[in-house]
Amino acid sequence: MIWTYRALNNPASRKKWIIFVFVIILAGFGYTGYKILSGGEIGKSLIVAAIFALFVSLYAIITLGKPRHYYIEGDYVYYRPFKTNLREIEDFEVCEEKKLIKLKGAGILSVRTLYFENQDDMKQVVRKLNKILGKI
Repeated sequence: MIWTYRALNNPASRKKWIIFVFVIILAGFGYTGYKILSGGEIGKSLIVAAIFALFVSLYAIITLGKPRHYYIEGDYVYYRPFKTNLREIEDFEVCEEKKLIKLKGAGILSVRTLYFENQDDMKQVVRKLNKILGKI
């Protein structure tokens, strides 16, 4: 089973990425403030900070709109370089309003959260997880 989502269409993922981008921009402006207070040139520093903020904002737009792919093959769920053996997880938690499934007991280098764009894909994955974990 394969499904895709875009961070822009998932409330939890969108919030995570927007906070990440704001922290990076805030760090850039903090560094610019430090340079200005330590005697740097104000105009040059502000231009560099504005260009930095522009590029980070463009990165955010691209990242939020980029489709991401999950797929379940056999007992494994794959997302980019990460994979999780679904037989080894303890349980899972479904949050329908945030459109996500949190896998409990997944390892450090494994998929821990499954994001979705629509409810149909999420319901299919919940059925698949219940079947694999023997809850049905």
